[in-house]
Formats: sequence, structure tokens, C-alpha cells
Amino acid sequence: MTNVPETESPRPESIGPEPGETAAAGKRSLSKGAAVLMTIVLPGIPQIWRRDYLKGGLLLGLTAFGYLVCSVTGIFFHALAFVDVGITRTGRIIQNSKLRMLSYRVLFAAGFLGMWELSAFPIGPKKWICVDPFWFSAPSKILDYLLEVSLNGSIFIDIWVTMTEAFLGYVIGAAMGISMGFILARLETLAEILDPFIVAVNGIPRVAMAPILIIWFGIGLESKVVLAVSLVLFLTFMNTYAGLRGVDPALKNLAQVMGANEMQVLWKVTLPASMPWILTGLKIGVPFAIIGAILGEFMAASSGLGFRIQHASNLFNIAGSFAGLLLLMFIVLIANSAVNRLERYLLRWRPTQQAESGQSQEVY
Repeated sequence: MTNVPETESPRPESIGPEPGETAAAGKRSLSKGAAVLMTIVLPGIPQIWRRDYLKGGLLLGLTAFGYLVCSVTGIFFHALAFVDVGITRTGRIIQNSKLRMLSYRVLFAAGFLGMWELSAFPIGPKKWICVDPFWFSAPSKILDYLLEVSLNGSIFIDIWVTMTEAFLGYVIGAAMGISMGFILARLETLAEILDPFIVAVNGIPRVAMAPILIIWFGIGLESKVVLAVSLVLFLTFMNTYAGLRGVDPALKNLAQVMGANEMQVLWKVTLPASMPWILTGLKIGVPFAIIGAILGEFMAASSGLGFRIQHASNLFNIAGSFAGLLLLMFIVLIANSAVNRLERYLLRWRPTQQAESGQSQEVY
């Protein structure tokens, strides 16, 4: 037989260079120090530095640009306020102080939302972004979600449920807290006896109480109302008690010398003097009533804004979660405005503060 010499099979082109060979083309390796520096993660930026240095550098530049723009925006608003104070009233574009302040707030909110939207806007052929909308969402996505749930009407049911729970908890808790404040301010011995017990009960975290309240009252309306009451009650009680005990005794003695009986001293001296404290407790209790309702809905519920936020978070629907938070913010603002109007009505007897020049002071 004739021996046929074996021919070497050519090496596939897909196989890279063997050990010892130098690659003609490829990525340049970085030093260890540079590699460590490139792995530093900034807020809102995923850790992609190891694989794509160009993309990482671009995101770093965009982030630095965003921080710079935010700083410039802050300097702008400070300068705007300084100029606004320095210019006379006749030289301002908007003469009404409330309308002018409202325009400043609208501009600030629009600038913040615009920066958020632009930072989540994809750019370049690889759709690079500075803030991943999957994790942080974007104002446009939140608006789309709000329009969707508003058209099908489901969001209004959740708003009604949460508002009912928070309103009942707020009214019942405020009434009980103010009543307890008046009673214990009158009965000093009873106040001293109950003082350590009140402090101990108030120190219990409401998160720890929520599961027990749900076991006692069920997953319906009652458990959320009781949880909201437990938050509002102690706030209004502490402020009412402190306000009543802080009334100057000389004013009471002067009223009694002038012939006022005990009930007249209460309505004409004690209550007006302590009213700012009571109203402060009512203002602080507004967000806590909503917090109690939302906390109960987080634990166990089938409707409500808290249930919607938790359900959206479990589905990684960040736009839905932010939409629920945005609605809660608006609810708190509306409720706080109502309490402010009540405060202005009840304290209408107070004289208007005036400056030394005789003109009313204006807060900027």
C-alpha cells in the first residue's frame, strides 16, 4: 500500500490566536487601578463599566451634566428670589404675591419633571439612558398610567376607600385626643398616674400593631380606621395637653378677678390661648391619618391606594407605584389646605402682624 501523507486541516477562522500569539486587533486592557475606578457606580447608573467603557464614559458625562444643570437651576432660583426681594413692588412682572409665588413653584416643578423626563429619554444607536425607566419610571409613563386607570374608573374606587379610612381615623382620633387633653389638663393627679402608660403605648411601633389589629378587626374598613386613630390620637392629645398647661396663670387669675366664672375662663381665656397648639396637632395629624390607612392597606386589603401601590410594586410596575404616591401627595396637600383655612377662621381674632414701617410683612 502506498502511504498517503496526511494534510494538515486548516484552522477555523473562528478560533482565536493560540497562547503565545499576539492579537492583532482587540480591546486594550486597562491597568488594575483604572479597572477599579471604572467600576464605581453612580446613583441611577447600572454597573456596565466592565463591558462597555465607551457607554460608561458617556453615561458618566451625562450624569455630570445633569448634576451641573441642577446646580445651575438652584443658583438661578436663589438669584431669582434675591432679585425679587430687591425690586420694588411696582417693578415686578407679577404684582400679586400669591400668584407670583405660585408661578415660582410651577416653574420649579416643571424644571424637575423635565430633567427627570430627559434623563430617562434614550439616546444614541444603542438607546443609552442616564436613568433606567424600568426602575425609576418617567413622568410621561406615570401620566399614561394615570390616564389609563382614570378612563376605566378603577383609581376612583381606591381613592374613595383610602379617603374614607383616613377621614374617619382623623376625625375620631382628633376628637378623642383633644378630649383626653382637656380631661388630663384638668385632672393633674390622673395625668401623673397615666403619664408612663401613655408614653409606653405611644412608643409601640404601629407596624407591629397592624397585624394584631387586622386579626381583631378583620381586613375591612375597621382595622385601617383604628390604625389611623392610633396615630392621630396621640399627636392631638400631646399638643392639646401642652397648650392647655402652657396658658399663663396670670391671665386666668385676671379673668376671675374681673368676675368670670370657670366656664367663661375656659372659653374666653384658656381655649383661645391654647388654640394654636391644638391646630398644630390637627395639621400634623393629617398626613399621619393617611399613613395609618396606607399602612393597614399594605398589610391586608383588596382595594385602596396602598393596595394599588403594593400590587404595582410586586409586578415591577414602577409607574403605577409612583402614580399612587403622586395621588397621596395631592390628597395631603388638599387636606392640609382645608386645615389651614380652618386655622385662619378660628384665629381670625388675632391682630395682623405689621412691620415697623406700618406695612404688612410679606413672606418670600
